[in-house]
Amino acid sequence: MLRIATLLLLCSLPALGNDLFIGTVTRHGTQLVLSRCDAAKTRYLLVDAANNPQPVIPTLLGAGLDPQRPTYLALFARYDARQGRDYLIVSAVKHLEQGRSCHLPD
Repeated sequence: MLRIATLLLLCSLPALGNDLFIGTVTRHGTQLVLSRCDAAKTRYLLVDAANNPQPVIPTLLGAGLDPQRPTYLALFARYDARQGRDYLIVSAVKHLEQGRSCHLPD
């Protein structure tokens, strides 16, 4: 729980020029994927913004996400598409909550 609080504190910088994306996050090895809270459950690979002085992804990877429970994530990011794949370039985390889902069937 302390890691999550630290993550939110470190990543609460203003996220100008970004959109708010909400979904559930899952870990796949050293990658994080956000399944957006929309009817299509659009999936995005999360990557850090190149100019971010406090990278978000390593902190999220170290947050101890439980693969057996959904983890709700709201973050500021901008969308990018590369080689047919959807990406979110993450600048800050707004909210992280383990054990919560935003998908209707859950």
